[in-house]
Amino acid sequence: MKKETTKMIIRISVKVILCVILLFTFQQVVHAGSFESTKLVTGTKSLAEAIISWLTGIGITICGGYFIYYVYCLKTNDEGERRRNIQNIKTTLISMVLITCGLALIDVILGFYK
Repeated sequence: MKKETTKMIIRISVKVILCVILLFTFQQVVHAGSFESTKLVTGTKSLAEAIISWLTGIGITICGGYFIYYVYCLKTNDEGERRRNIQNIKTTLISMVLITCGLALIDVILGFYK
């Protein structure tokens, strides 16, 4: 059962990496004409950059910490807690995927302002 869990985690990780690479390539492809430097445009750009820094600094760090903690706990728990920790690992990976996809999407949107 350990091999199956490890294979599943590796498959999910590879899918996440491929999605992130795909979304970040959109940033390179998508370019828009120059916008006027209005308060609305500069304010929106500043807000998006603040969201990116917050999600990167707090969101991914916390999810990474939980992921490491739950993987470490797999070694010391009995079968009932092990199932719960595997579910927690899946939830943490999904959260990391959503945060990373959100970051990539915001970065693509910011590409229109450049």
